[in-house]
Amino acid sequence: MSDQDDRRRADHDSPWKMALEAYFKEFLELLFPTINQHVDWSKGYSFLDKELQQITVGAESGRRYADKLIKVYAKDGSETWVLIHVEVQGEPEVEFSERMFTKQRVKHRPVGR
Repeated sequence: MSDQDDRRRADHDSPWKMALEAYFKEFLELLFPTINQHVDWSKGYSFLDKELQQITVGAESGRRYADKLIKVYAKDGSETWVLIHVEVQGEPEVEFSERMFTKQRVKHRPVGR
């Protein structure tokens, strides 16, 4: 994939990333109701953009535009991280399935909180 393709993807994915930030709770409620019912929303949630960059630094798939890593608290009090990947397709892409299945090589190191 070329730099131009990456820039074009960034232009399409950025609004989705902003929407995820603005409507995260509603997103889980609508699309993942089972997960949503286990989240203690009274404890809030936080986006872990720096931590996501740290753990995906070695990924083969390159820059991750519409991925969000979010720290939530379960109703049992445990801290849980939710990783969301949004892929918006405006036109058919022959390699789409393969690209979505791309194996990630992630550095296994502790992430600071």
